[in-house]
Amino acid sequence: MSRTTRTVLSIVMSLAAVTTVRAEDLLLPAFALGVRGYDGAVWSSELYLTNPGEQPVQVTIDGFLGGTIDRPAPCTLFMTPTRVVPPRSSVVWTASGLATDLGCADTALGALELRADGPIQITSRLVRSEDGDDGTTDGLLLSGRGQEFEALPVTGLPSRGDVLVLPALLWHRNPCGPAAFETTLGFANPTANDQVVLLTMERDLAAAGVRVDGRHVEIPHRIDVPARGWVQVQLEPEDVPTAGCLPPEGFAARIRVSGPVAVYASVVDRRSHDPRTVMPVPMKPLDDAAER
Repeated sequence: MSRTTRTVLSIVMSLAAVTTVRAEDLLLPAFALGVRGYDGAVWSSELYLTNPGEQPVQVTIDGFLGGTIDRPAPCTLFMTPTRVVPPRSSVVWTASGLATDLGCADTALGALELRADGPIQITSRLVRSEDGDDGTTDGLLLSGRGQEFEALPVTGLPSRGDVLVLPALLWHRNPCGPAAFETTLGFANPTANDQVVLLTMERDLAAAGVRVDGRHVEIPHRIDVPARGWVQVQLEPEDVPTAGCLPPEGFAARIRVSGPVAVYASVVDRRSHDPRTVMPVPMKPLDDAAER
């Protein structure tokens, strides 16, 4: 092989490597449009795209992981839904724009797949609007209490056998009235294979009893996340029959995954309706006996 040929091949391979590094698949693990909560409030998401670099970055909606999506009057998209973010600037992808770009969706609940052709930071604000209020200011940005989520690189999702801890969660045992705090866990699976997550807790919490979506479960508890699917479950403690009213308590949940799955928790203060996002922290795997 001549020196010229080797040089050309080296340049081509270098360019290919740069393209591979620059293009990135991202997963926003929680996304909503027009979703009504149990108290009548409506939840919707808007996205903030920030480009720190010197070149424009194109961000594309690559898919929706349900969850549910309702398009009573679907519209045809003649182009792939895209936003271009100029260098050193930010762009808002509004809830109304996202609804149109998802095929004129009225409601949607799940996770959002995105693709960027350059370095980008994408955060979302999941906003609570009161019943009867469309939640927008001048028909554009959402207004209300919000909860932030960050789009995660798909290549950085946990892999088979990884153990994660969701710390600083809150629930309310024996509340003697409405619970002061509620915790939900969410899972988004961007792969073509079904995945399994195993929920474990400290022995004393497991022994005291745990409910998932209102049903008593044994710990460890298996949660199935279908291929290209999204699952959210509510965690509650069993009440103690021999105890009186108790204050809210903190706890941690451990998650073992069978493959790439985005994991998050949401803690809601029911008195103020203020939500807090909790992202997992990797931890060293424990043996099964220790996890129980």
